[in-house]
Amino acid sequence: MRQHNRIVFRSMFRIRVLDAGGELLGYVADLSESGLKIRCDVLLAPDSQLELRLRMRDREERMREAQVKVRCVWSGENAQTGQYEAGLALEQPSVSFNELMTELRAGRRSPTPN
Repeated sequence: MRQHNRIVFRSMFRIRVLDAGGELLGYVADLSESGLKIRCDVLLAPDSQLELRLRMRDREERMREAQVKVRCVWSGENAQTGQYEAGLALEQPSVSFNELMTELRAGRRSPTPN
């Protein structure tokens, strides 16, 4: 059983994942307080540790960023899309990541405008 519920994104392009050098690695498919699944063009090595930056625009169109240190738990090719996917566990969440998660969870609970 999962420790935290995942937030799944309908639009694959909502949150960008950048590597330590600032290059686009892929996009977040889902995330929670303990990890995330990304879709990318490269196969990540299981057990590899990565420093990543997550970038997205909030509802007010402000750019939000969060730094995270993660460990690749699994990776493989999605047979339907041909893209690689990887499950990443947070090794060291940052204050900015915790703030991002709080904001995303609050946004999911907000009533939708009519």
